[in-house]
Amino acid sequence: MRGTRPWAGPLGPARIAGALLLAATLAATVPATTAEAAAPLPTAPCGTGGVTAGDTGTAALLNNQVTMKMRGYLDGYRVSCARAVVGVVRARGLPREAAVIAITTAIVESGVRNINREVDHDSLGVFQQRVAWGSAAQRLDVAWSTGAFLDKMLRKYPDGSWRTAVVGDVCQRVQVSKYPERYQPQAGDAQVIVSALWPAAGVTRAQVIARAKTWKPATAQRVPYSQTARHDGYRADGSGYAAMALRLGAPGPTSLGLVSAGHSRPIPVSELRPGDLVIRATGPAAGRQVIIFDRWADAKHRSYWAYQQRRGYGTDHRRLTQGLSPGTGFAAYRPLALN
Repeated sequence: MRGTRPWAGPLGPARIAGALLLAATLAATVPATTAEAAAPLPTAPCGTGGVTAGDTGTAALLNNQVTMKMRGYLDGYRVSCARAVVGVVRARGLPREAAVIAITTAIVESGVRNINREVDHDSLGVFQQRVAWGSAAQRLDVAWSTGAFLDKMLRKYPDGSWRTAVVGDVCQRVQVSKYPERYQPQAGDAQVIVSALWPAAGVTRAQVIARAKTWKPATAQRVPYSQTARHDGYRADGSGYAAMALRLGAPGPTSLGLVSAGHSRPIPVSELRPGDLVIRATGPAAGRQVIIFDRWADAKHRSYWAYQQRRGYGTDHRRLTQGLSPGTGFAAYRPLALN
């Protein structure tokens, strides 16, 4: 066809320039890889305290817990930046979910770095805010830039409506990115990071069981199982149900998040007590389960009563044996949120 023939003959200066321009245009439309996002860039400190030994230790732990863009790239400096962002959210009296949204955005925009060179148009800082947000000095002040981010979020989502919205959608509405699909995949890792920097307030074992009962287990009013729908702000799946009972931040960590060092520690099955968890976090997503231990069903510990958001049914309270036999993939965990 006319107009579709490839270039023929030697490449002169004009054609070379055209090819370079085309390559640059195409490159600008390709999402950055993890390695590119982690490339060395000039940065500014994220707070007056600098990087602490605690930041470095936390980074070492988190690198084995996050699973997406930041896996293997967290260091003491990035944790110090995340800590500064989370500190602003806490100081403003906002719940942990606000910190998850802010950290999700920071992961995508800067790899949680206070970048002080304009590498993307005139963007600067942890959130890569452009000049319309404020002066360069303001955008490089993590306390100021985080406050500006939160202010816009609260304006866009009045009356706390952001708390029941999808994390990635909130990030996009505040940032107005060319690549809105990048945010939501990082939300789980943001939850893990925030949980490490902002421990849960704590809940008693009796409160966990009482909260589990609020979803009307084993009744006609039970909450239907869903990995996408929300109830009380939490995902209506097994891990979301456990997060609700433990009073963790909504929508709740995944099963992989619940078994991480930021949320629980493994225990022998024989030590299970009310409010502890029995989890299978390995294998395909469809086979993963999160169970809230209630009480032993017999003196010999051959079965137990438990609460569970059960696939294909919904909130249930029934007698189970999961985790009592080796080789099933189930293990017992003690939530750190328990008092």
